[in-house]
Amino acid sequence: MYAGNATIATFSTRSVTGAGRVSMGGGVELSYLDRGKGQAIVFIPGWTFTKEIFAQQLDYFETHYRVITYDPRSQGTSTFTLEGNDYMTHAEDLAALLRALDVKNPILVGWGSGALTAWNFVKLHGPGAIAANIIIDQSPKCISNNDMDWTQGKVEDLGAAHTLFLRNKQGLAQYIKRCLETKLTQRPLTFSEMSMLTTQCMSTNPLVAAQLYACGMFTDVSAAAMAACRLKPTLFYIAEQWSGRATSFVRRIMPEARIDVFGAHMMFWEYPDRFNHSLHRFLNLYLAKA
Repeated sequence: MYAGNATIATFSTRSVTGAGRVSMGGGVELSYLDRGKGQAIVFIPGWTFTKEIFAQQLDYFETHYRVITYDPRSQGTSTFTLEGNDYMTHAEDLAALLRALDVKNPILVGWGSGALTAWNFVKLHGPGAIAANIIIDQSPKCISNNDMDWTQGKVEDLGAAHTLFLRNKQGLAQYIKRCLETKLTQRPLTFSEMSMLTTQCMSTNPLVAAQLYACGMFTDVSAAAMAACRLKPTLFYIAEQWSGRATSFVRRIMPEARIDVFGAHMMFWEYPDRFNHSLHRFLNLYLAKA
């Protein structure tokens, strides 16, 4: 049984350029981009990142689809709030945004913790509410005692990151820099790239970053992930550095899913041509069958 009531949204300031803001109520507004026409693809940013991370996907897919991306609450230029900084509320926000933009049965593309939002959306509204589910390098179970599971890392390491870094603005900046240097890309970033990406992440208040980090670590949406996979076209993009365990895990609990392994955690940004063409081929093939 899927149940849940999303926040009632009111529509505001949608411009002819396809950019605007939508009210979630309670003084919270989400900033979004909306381009193209046809079947809607919704790109959901990961932890602390903003809609700008998907610029190369918007440029490519807007000629084939209606493409939407947005800043989740407390990220980017959306409203900072002390409430609702969790992935269930993010899913309710996504549902409210889609209603306001008159979008039904979207293709959801969740990167990192953005996939937790997508799976929680399925948990709330059922697999029938989406056309396809695309997951960029994220397990539905972030921590586990089962060595066969694909997780975000060892509990002690994840706890140390939260305790040592996610306490203030300086610590958040250090942790983001560490992630950018070690797991998000396969090549060294230029100074301008590092500055641009860090600026995106640092738009999130450190308190919110810590809340979202902890929420992500304790989230298990495996049931929703498996339900969506059984009924809807599902594609996992998996980074090379943990592809062995991740691929085995996905094949064990979601055998219907397609898998594409390449790059690092931000492969869609580092290798946009390969990612865009891969996703386009998948949608052309599997949506035609759906």
